[in-house]
Amino acid sequence: MTILVMGTIKLGDGEGAKAAKLFADHAAVVKTEDGCEEYSFAFDAADPDLVRVAERWASPEALGAHGQAEHQKAFGRALRAHSPAAMSIDAWDGQHWRKLI
Repeated sequence: MTILVMGTIKLGDGEGAKAAKLFADHAAVVKTEDGCEEYSFAFDAADPDLVRVAERWASPEALGAHGQAEHQKAFGRALRAHSPAAMSIDAWDGQHWRKLI
């Protein structure tokens, strides 16, 4: 069962440009994970400190393993340096949305 993940991360004022390499490097690593079919971040054209999240996972188990991966935890810690003001990440399993963050 494919799982879709969508969301936003609002960084502190002026932090988008500073965080771009962190997001690009993290996405490159995640794309090598088993079950990762798509993983991308996009900076919003109207707000350079708003990051849009889009993911596709082959199964709930693959998404679960991603959430427990050390590089995912390290990404979360590194993200704190960019003053995230708000995060909203949800997963769709084909029937129901589930709040991840």
